[in-house]
Order: sequence, then structure tokens, then C-alpha cells
Amino acid sequence: MPSLDYQKKDSSGYCGNKYDSQETLSKNIPVISIIGKQNAGKTTLIERIIPLLRRKGYKVGTIKYNVPSFEIDYEGKDTYRHYHAGADVVSISSPKKLAMIKRFERKPPTIKDIIKTHYQNVDIVLVEGYKNWRYPYIEVQNSPYRVMPANKKYKNHIKITATTMKIRSQIPVFHKNDLNNVINFIESKIKMG
Repeated sequence: MPSLDYQKKDSSGYCGNKYDSQETLSKNIPVISIIGKQNAGKTTLIERIIPLLRRKGYKVGTIKYNVPSFEIDYEGKDTYRHYHAGADVVSISSPKKLAMIKRFERKPPTIKDIIKTHYQNVDIVLVEGYKNWRYPYIEVQNSPYRVMPANKKYKNHIKITATTMKIRSQIPVFHKNDLNNVINFIESKIKMG
């Protein structure tokens, strides 16, 4: 965890730290994948843990990965017009935000490439929907009756479920409202990073 010099909190409760204005390009940033079936509660879990991590002083990045396609820009907007005119990279920025749309003619970038290029000023990256890599992960299961045994191949993950029943599993299983254990798991990966 970064050494904190507390400043005024922003609207999300985040207390700035002395590293806010510094970027360390060689930093090994921990990644946690949040996986599960559609509508299992992955996005809701991420929404709930981000403010808790920020209150502890962590800078958090997220990536929604491996969607077939998406639209972030809309017809009639200037950036839409730039992209459809053939620009390879289009950005829009304000004093508080930056968005970038980049055209890929070859293979899309890996999570590692995305993080290396765009996430060097965060302490942890939460990736929603990417289970084909060996990042530590949190598996979200919505149904209390369909909790399957953990995949023994990967020991570096936990399960979050809607059930309060005891589950026989090789890995820890927590109720979806047990955010303390979720945060403990994430912090253990940050400290290892």
C-alpha cells in the first residue's frame, strides 16, 4: 500500500496520496479478474469494492474486457466524425477526464499491454470478464443452488456467492455481502505486487 499523505477527500471518498502526480513506468501493477456468468453480479461487486479501496488510499483502474464490440461514441458528435473520417486515434479530454478510441488493424492489445500503456498510475486493476489468463480472480455466482466446486488448477482465487449455505470447496467461498474478505483478498495481491 502506498504511504499516504492525506489530503482533502474527493466526492468518492478518495484521499489523495503523495504519488498522485508521479507515474512509475516500471511498476508491477496487480490485476484481479472478476469473472462469472452474465448477470451474476460482477459489475455490482466492482461498484461496491471500488469506493472501499479508494477510502483506503488505493488508486483503482478497471477494464471491461473481451466484449465482441461496443460503442462509446455517437453519431453527430465531433469525435465520431473524426473516427469515421479515418482517424486512427481519437481522444476527447476535459480538465477531469480523458477518453480515447483507437482503431486496431491487427490483433487487439492484451490486458498486459493495456495496463502498461494506460494504467501506470494505479495501485490495482480490476478486470471484468476475462477468465482466460492466470490472473488471481474472484468468481461471482448468483445462484445459491449452482455453486460448483472450484477449479483446482488455479489456487489463487476466491468465490463470491448469493448463498449462506456451507460450501465444500478447495478455495474460500464468501457471501456477496462479505466485502471485508473480498477487500482482504485484493489487498493481499496488492501487497504481493
